[in-house]
Amino acid sequence: MLEHPEYGYRRVTKELHRKGILVNHKRVHRLLQDFHLSLKRTVRRPKPNPLLQIVLLAGDRADLRASLLRQREPEPFELLYTDFTLLPYRGGKAWFVPILDHRTRMVVAWGLGPSPSAELALEAWEEAKAFLQAGRVKSYV
Repeated sequence: MLEHPEYGYRRVTKELHRKGILVNHKRVHRLLQDFHLSLKRTVRRPKPNPLLQIVLLAGDRADLRASLLRQREPEPFELLYTDFTLLPYRGGKAWFVPILDHRTRMVVAWGLGPSPSAELALEAWEEAKAFLQAGRVKSYV
């Protein structure tokens, strides 16, 4: 540990094994903690999301909703939007994905799942497309 202060308990355990000293990694971890020799790690900054950077650079040009609303009020079922909403309950949590119409405030489709995944959003979107293509839109206008 004195030779390599940057080593954590895993690397110390491997080094001890290479030198012929068989010791469990849990014991090494506990000893390093007891003698305050454990490695002080810094939190890495997350890598910048390239998609977010593109959207931020585009600014107002990327917000299609705002540009449409500046021009005119959209027709019913012309502007849809969604969001992931966490629903905690006694047994855990679920994610709710409603697809809403801007004009009528109607929930066109929705999805419910254990995690906020792309599959859940695409499933809700396929349901919304089926609703719109079925021609049920005219009865709500």
